[in-house]
Formats: sequence, C-alpha cells, structure tokens
Amino acid sequence: MSTSGQPQFRYTQTPSKVVNTKCSVGANKNQAFVEFAELSQAISLVSYYVSSSEPAQVRGKTVYVQYSNRHEIVRNRSSGDVPGNVLLVSLEGVEPGDVSIDVIHLVFSAFGFVHKIATFEKAAGFQALIQFSDVETASQAGNQLDGRSVPRHADA
Repeated sequence: MSTSGQPQFRYTQTPSKVVNTKCSVGANKNQAFVEFAELSQAISLVSYYVSSSEPAQVRGKTVYVQYSNRHEIVRNRSSGDVPGNVLLVSLEGVEPGDVSIDVIHLVFSAFGFVHKIATFEKAAGFQALIQFSDVETASQAGNQLDGRSVPRHADA
C-alpha cells in the first residue's frame, strides 16, 4: 500500500517474461496475462506505457499494463476448456440482420463442411454457433478468423 492508502500499482513488481497469453480471466473476465519470450520485452512494454501520454488500447478500449506476480502462464484445462467442433462467434458492432446466415456460411465453409449455424443476440452482442464436422476444422477456422471482419451483406 502506498502512503495515500491506495494500492500501489505492480510497476514495482519483479517483471516476468512473455511467450503465452491467457485472456478472459478474473471475476469479470476482463483481464489478460501476456508472457513474453524475453524479460527485457516485458520491461520495455511496461516502461513504455508507464511513461507514455497515450494509454495502451485493445480494440479501442483503454487497457492498463502492469507486471504480474506470476512468472509464467499455466493453463489449467477444465472440461469447459476442451476444444470442440462448435465455435461460438461474437460479431462486434453488428445488429441482427446486418449479416446473413448465407454470408456466415460462406465465410466459415471455406474451412470445411458446416453442419449447422445458429444466431442469437446476447448482452455481449450478436453471436453465432457454427458446428463443423470435427475439432480440427473448428480450431483452424477459429484461429484464422479471430479478430477478422465479416462482410455485412452477401453483395458486399
């Protein structure tokens, strides 16, 4: 704790290296860990943003960069983490009807046979479940399309 009673940021913690990431952690699923290959890379990243007048941003959202107490990311797989042949896809900034099932099918069938597509709206936005024949195809599609744009209309 600092003398003002506020918790001290972890900028003073011993830095950790980064070669791995783990996202959507914490109580609100709004934290991420990044593990660099070299300790100097972690030091450079944190040092840059500590002294920068511009905050770090991910997808237009301000993020706070600090050292972790962890020295490496350990992945504890629960049954919910086991890959499956169904992808949950979140389409950001899209309203229902902006992207047709035909467009979603066209984009995802480039990776393999799509058995089913279900679309729905949740608090997180417009989402789709896409079922492939196997885990490998679903993983490949997810890895290749993560963070990519999807055309809004079939004629786009």
